[in-house]
Amino acid sequence: MNSYERYSRFIVRSVDHIFKNFLQDASVEEVYESQTSSRDHRVAIEFRGTIEGEIIINMPARTLDSITKKMLPDANAKALKQYHADIAGEIANLITGTFANQLQFLKHDVRLLPPEIDDDPISLKALYDNINLSFTSVYGGFDIDLYYRDTRE
Repeated sequence: MNSYERYSRFIVRSVDHIFKNFLQDASVEEVYESQTSSRDHRVAIEFRGTIEGEIIINMPARTLDSITKKMLPDANAKALKQYHADIAGEIANLITGTFANQLQFLKHDVRLLPPEIDDDPISLKALYDNINLSFTSVYGGFDIDLYYRDTRE
């Protein structure tokens, strides 16, 4: 199995784990068409170590509204938007942390940097391999982009 297939599988497993166990959504699944647009929130988490790059999670506002209602059930429905950045950052942390944990099985040692909301820490993407995945869930759709390069090679 090549690194593209491994990393894709790790991302799918990470999303599956977080959505099924943390958000109680057994319906989450990978789909083959993008679920977001350029207007949607983007959370980027950069990682460094024996593999380096970033994971970008793109979430539409309605997906963030649904997840926010789940995570903050007492939040005023009219004020949900004020929590979008925090909720998107937390979901990104959970998924990326789970992904990073799985990298240890390939003998990767990585350090995660803090999430950046609607900003992109790596501007020159041409130097990285990439994986683009899309998902649907009871909360709505979202996309994940992984840009990576193995520094051991």
